[in-house]
Amino acid sequence: MNKVFSYLLILLLLPGYTALGQALPPAAEPSPAPGEEDRQAIIDDEEIMEEGEAEEELEQQFSLAEPGMSGVLIDRTITMIGKTFYRQFSQLSLERPVLSNTTLSIHERPDARWGSQVWIAENNRILFQATLPPRLSEIDQYVQAAADQVEEMIIQRTIMQALDSDPDLADEEI
Repeated sequence: MNKVFSYLLILLLLPGYTALGQALPPAAEPSPAPGEEDRQAIIDDEEIMEEGEAEEELEQQFSLAEPGMSGVLIDRTITMIGKTFYRQFSQLSLERPVLSNTTLSIHERPDARWGSQVWIAENNRILFQATLPPRLSEIDQYVQAAADQVEEMIIQRTIMQALDSDPDLADEEI
């Protein structure tokens, strides 16, 4: 089984081969064609690698347990006021490590009479919600309040997850 795994790993690392290719036993492999000496040298070098190292490297490349990106801020705003709120919040979030490592989305629902309704969400959970006034001069206060509240809620949620870890229940069930 371990030899099959190492041959599959070699096929994944060679250019021109797909992951769906079949691994052949060493006796059934065709002899290398001219110009294939470099590939044979790569295969020889890869066979020297220990099986544990190969498994660790493969685990690091294809780790599904951790998300691929963190600290993403998604802009779902429409109006100039919403875009200004997004830009100022993103600049402020770069200075705060808790916000810069969290994936957030900023949404806006514009209203001509009352201003724009803005909310900040993480995984469809609303962390901040406010109605922005039509004037741009007051947005700084809302951005500061939003950053403070979102950071506080993320810290509070992280603490609660650490204290209430139950392996039998999912996050939504708690």
